[in-house]
Amino acid sequence: MEIDEILLMCEDVACEAIDGCPSTTYSKLSNLIDKVISVFPLLDEEFPFIFKQMLSCLVEFQSSNDLNRIADCVNFELTALISEHKK
Repeated sequence: MEIDEILLMCEDVACEAIDGCPSTTYSKLSNLIDKVISVFPLLDEEFPFIFKQMLSCLVEFQSSNDLNRIADCVNFELTALISEHKK
């Protein structure tokens, strides 16, 4: 159930980013990251290392205010990684 919630949160963050609302996007992105970290035990041991790289990209996208890349990253890459690394 928690994984499904995260996948829905990914879609929500992506929609906010596509709508062009940085403050809401960043707030929801922060909540999403916290939620992903909380489910590390439900994912395989490789996931935290891969997620760390993705997190670096997300920080870079946020610093350049690139909402489209944030949307792509959370809605496609993150959802695929989570699905791929579920135990």
